[in-house]
Amino acid sequence: MSDKYTLSVKKRPLGEWVLWALWLILEIFVLQNAISSSQELEPRAAAIFWVTFVVLLLAGAVVWFVRRNK
Repeated sequence: MSDKYTLSVKKRPLGEWVLWALWLILEIFVLQNAISSSQELEPRAAAIFWVTFVVLLLAGAVVWFVRRNK
């Protein structure tokens, strides 16, 4: 049997894990607020939360893309 595929886990500092966890918690919080505002028929608040959610999501994707080879 050949070992074609290997899984390597990169060690990262604890601070980086904490920042990613905070980003994920913030994303969940903003998403929950966006959905709630939409259901409560608050279009201005919902739009602000949806835009904030997308901006945070794109920012996280950009950070991951830039740092993926480190």
